Parts: sequence; structure tokens; C-alpha cells
Amino acid sequence: MKDVKKKRNEEKNVNIQSIEINSKLLLKILLIITSIIFVIPSIKYIIDNGTIMNFNTYYDFTFNDLTDNKNISTIMYLILLIISSVIYVLMIGKNKIFQNIKQLLIYVGVISLIFMVMLPWTSSDIFYYMGVGEIDSVYHQNPYYVTIEDVYNENNGNIQDEILEKSVTNPWSSTTVVYGPMAQLLFKITTKISFKNVDLCLFMFKIINVLLHILNCYLIYKITKKIKFSIIYGLNPLIFLEFIGNVHHDIVIVTFVLLALYFLLKKKQIVPSVIFLSIATGIKYYPILLLPIVILYYFKDEKKISRRIIKCMKYGILFVVVLALQYLIYAKDFSILTAMLIQNSKYYKTIYAGLAFGFEKQMPVIEMRRLVLIIFVVAYIKFCFKLLFNKEQKFYKIIRKYNWLLILFILSLSNFQQTYYIWLLPTIMWQKGDMIKCIIGLTIASEIGNSIFMFYEEDSKYDLIFVLITVLGTLILLLTNKKLIKNNKKLNNKQLQL
Repeated sequence: MKDVKKKRNEEKNVNIQSIEINSKLLLKILLIITSIIFVIPSIKYIIDNGTIMNFNTYYDFTFNDLTDNKNISTIMYLILLIISSVIYVLMIGKNKIFQNIKQLLIYVGVISLIFMVMLPWTSSDIFYYMGVGEIDSVYHQNPYYVTIEDVYNENNGNIQDEILEKSVTNPWSSTTVVYGPMAQLLFKITTKISFKNVDLCLFMFKIINVLLHILNCYLIYKITKKIKFSIIYGLNPLIFLEFIGNVHHDIVIVTFVLLALYFLLKKKQIVPSVIFLSIATGIKYYPILLLPIVILYYFKDEKKISRRIIKCMKYGILFVVVLALQYLIYAKDFSILTAMLIQNSKYYKTIYAGLAFGFEKQMPVIEMRRLVLIIFVVAYIKFCFKLLFNKEQKFYKIIRKYNWLLILFILSLSNFQQTYYIWLLPTIMWQKGDMIKCIIGLTIASEIGNSIFMFYEEDSKYDLIFVLITVLGTLILLLTNKKLIKNNKKLNNKQLQL
């Protein structure tokens, strides 16, 4: 009798394991199928036109003539986004869905290659990257002082350059470079090897992002030794849509931040960590917020406060020197430093968008933003001083506080741009379980919120709706996951911290 029960239990376990294996395989196949459907409109456009020269970058997601309707095509896009997001969340919840990091990297590579076919239909930023790179590499103009429009007008009537012709139609073509010099060097090199061919240039930008995405997955694994966090980053729909599809360059920042953290935590080397952090800041300025953490954590065993201050000054100078060397490539004067302020002067997709739209004079909004800036600066300085005088803090506790400051920065001082949420992913592995879910929710909800512009048009009067959808969507995702959050409280300190 006992043998019969034992045999039945074994058969039952085998059946359960078989179902589990099949469900994992099914999820992987479904994500691949959904990804292929995502790129069908792009394939259709490429077949019909043969080039992206006349591509309409604003929200064209048409499968065929029957869906050549903005509302219908946007709803279809949303359905695909929700399906892929559900699959993504289910894959995170599956235990050992990938047996090893190599298996995951291959799978991430397959999905990334599919999304390489996707045209940037919800953002024209990539054509701005191309333009500022082209005027630098081909026309030998300094993009921090000369605009795409300037170069185009100077050569008008004698242009045989697809990249310049395409980039001048970008809304930012009359603006000098708004990014750091390391970003500009990337744009310059990529356009240089594209030989004025806009299709080849887009491909080159995409292949760079795909390779960096796979590298980032690997670096996360090397830092954490947990595949789960590589899955959270590597299969996130935000990454595929915004950084492989729309080819935004924030993914490069993630690479250098991860390299800085890798050398700090795994190699115990402060110099390369500070250098990589400086390079990341040479793309966009926010990684400088990590500098005190990197230096003070490395010298946490130093007992004398005075020596810790000296170390901060020493490696702070190294950081500044490396950053200054980057700017010297393009700098004629100090006005080059104002480039980073151009984007922050905009109200596009911010919590102030609705207010700014409601006031003819934006003074109340400007004052509100100034107040929030003061709050952020005070909070950050307080954080740094606590870090300086408290020697017993563990790294995960420090990063959790930094994470809140970064969220405050993104939501209050910067934009709700969905691409900015990738900034939270290099440090997601040290957050509590509910915060991890909140960040995942933000990435998904912001993509859903962005569809408001797809239904209508890219106009500031819809910005507040986008912000509200992002916030409410995140809350809804968290509430529907309430049971998992409760269960996760027991796992926070054991499974989710390093």
C-alpha cells in the first residue's frame, strides 16, 4: 500500500514538474510571438517604402489599410503592450525559468534582434542624435555652438546627405546639443561609419544598444549572482520599446553606472569606479549623485572623519578632471555647461505640465519648481552628511535612500519621460520587494500613459493626462499585486538584499 502511494506521489510530482516546464516554455514562446507582432507594422513600412527617409515618427502603428485609423491602431498597440507586460511579470515570478545566465542572455539577444526591426514610431530623438553626430563628423562643426538647422541652411541646395536631410525635420534641429560630450562622441562615431546613409545609421545605433543591453544583463548578474535581477532588467518591455525600438541613449549610462558599481563592489577598486561614473556623467549629469556613495562606501572603514573628507576631495578631483577632459574636446567657453539646463527648463511631461498650460504667465509654476529644487538639495546634502559621519551603514541601505532621492529628482525636478525610469534599474537589486514592484510598475504604466499622445498628438495639453495615467497605473498595478507584496515582506531581507 505504501509503495502504491509513493508511486502515485512520484507520478504526481512528475506531472507537476512537466506542467511547470511546459508553462515556462509557453511564456518564452508567447513573448517571442508578441514581439514579432509588435514589429509587423515596421516590416510593412520598410517593404512598402524601402527606406526610413519619409518615415512619420509620430505614432504610426498600422498593420494594414483596415487599421489605418489612429484610435484602432493605438488600441491594438495597447493590447500588445499589456499582453507583453503580463508575460514579463509572469516570467519574473517563475522560479528558474532560465537555468543559467547564458540561456537568459541568448533569449534576451533573440528578443532584442526582433525589436531591432522596429522603427522609432513614438519618438524622433534618434534623428536628433544622427543630426548632431553628422554635423560633427562630416561637416566638422561644433554641435555645442552650431545647430543642425544652421549647417543645413549653409549647405542648402548642395546637400547629398540623407542623415542631414532627415535630421533637419526633427523638432530639436534648431537646438544645440543638450547632452554631455561622451554622448556626442558616440553620435559622431556612429554617423561617421554610416556614410550619410540614414538607414545604415539607424541600424548602427540599434546594434550598439542591443550589445549594451546584453552586456548590462551580464553585469547585473556579475554584481548580484542572481538571474532574477537580470530578468527584471533584461525582459522589461520599456527597454525593448524605448531603447531598442526608439533607440534612446540612456542605456549607455546604465552600462557605465553598472561598471562603476561592479568595480566598487566586486573588484574593490575605487579609481576605475570613479572614472566610469565620470564617463556616465559625461552623457547625462544625474550619475554625479552617486559619487559621494561610491567614495564614502569605499572608505567606510576609515575611522577619522578628516581622512574621509580628504579622500572625498582627492577622488572628487579625479572625477572632475576626467569630466573636464571630456568637455575640453568641444568647449570654447563655459557656455557649454548650460546645455544640460535646456531640457530641465522644459515642462514637457512633468508634474508641472498642467499648471504651466493653465497659466499665461508661468511664474507660479517656476516658483513651485524652485521650491522643490531647494527641498531636493537640502535632502541630498543631509543624506551626504549622514553618509560621511555614519560608518556602519550597509551598501543596500545607502542605495535605498539614494533611490528615493533619485525618484524625487525624476518626478519633481525632471520629467515623467518613460525613458528616465531606466535610471532606477542599475540599483533595483538593493531595493525592498515592494519598491522593486513599484519601479516595475512605473516602467509599464509610463508606457501605457504615453499612448495618450498616440491617440491625439504630441501636445503639452495632454501632458497632465500622461502624468496621471503613469501615477494611477502604478498604483493599480501595486494594488492588484497586494497579495504578493504581503508575502514579499518575509522575503525582503533574506532574498532581495545583497
